[in-house]
Amino acid sequence: MKKKFLALILTGVLALSATACGDSSKNANASVNTDSRTETQENTAQPAEQASEAQPEVDPMEEAMKNMESVTSMEAQMIMDMDMNISANGQEQAVESTTTMDMVCFSDPLKIKMDMTMDMGDQGSVNMQVYAEPSESGTYNVYMFDGQSWSTQESAASALAEYDARSSMISSIGDSTQYTQEGTEQVNGANAYKYSYVLSEEEMKEQILSSGALDSVSSLGMEVDESMFDGLGEMTSYVWIDEATLYPVKYEMDMTAVMDTLMTNMIAALGDQAEGVSMSIPKMKISMTCSNFNNATDFTVPDEAKN
Repeated sequence: MKKKFLALILTGVLALSATACGDSSKNANASVNTDSRTETQENTAQPAEQASEAQPEVDPMEEAMKNMESVTSMEAQMIMDMDMNISANGQEQAVESTTTMDMVCFSDPLKIKMDMTMDMGDQGSVNMQVYAEPSESGTYNVYMFDGQSWSTQESAASALAEYDARSSMISSIGDSTQYTQEGTEQVNGANAYKYSYVLSEEEMKEQILSSGALDSVSSLGMEVDESMFDGLGEMTSYVWIDEATLYPVKYEMDMTAVMDTLMTNMIAALGDQAEGVSMSIPKMKISMTCSNFNNATDFTVPDEAKN
């Protein structure tokens, strides 16, 4: 049964990756990649009716995407709040976690630093570091610290997308023409245009399937089908474009209902294998806040990582 639940979590993560971090199919169609409660972000919302009356001379979303294409460096913080309740064999367990990823990205050449912390309260925390830099062979050397030791591997640039803040923001937004402007709000103490996009159930299912979730579950010995992705409903994502610089400074979405339904469907798909088991997701929220465009703090890979 432990293996089955590993598959459940893996499928959920893959589903999350498809919608939260973007993929090629989303960029070709429409977009979607939690809470902004951390003090470091200091996001103060204003009601839509108090939005700035001034109308921009250019399309902020269109200009923001153009600006992102030429970004040479930037920093970002991604936060994922996820609560999970599991019941099996008469026992219940609640897991509350906040995962924070602080990223620094340089584009030419590609160079990445990522510090990740998964805080699970009384159950402890997990820390991880990732560095990536060009190798002499034309690929990239990736150095990873799992909290105990360093490991090194060689990777293609495409494998680094999840750690690349610039790539993540571009792919998360996807088709910028699909968004609706909703006025302005304060992000990090500055005015920003707020946009929203509603991802339909069919689009969401298409993205999840294109992520390879079913293949990954099948590789773990589970027999499931596409029906587990039915009934997910719609999901709204939000983007904020800084009024002065016309850079996308924040991306946010609440995946609670979608992930809760997905977990319920996966339990049902297991049939007798999951008798007496239930799983719910009371909260799943994601946000990404970007800063220091073209002015990121440079870094070097630690000697202990290379050695």
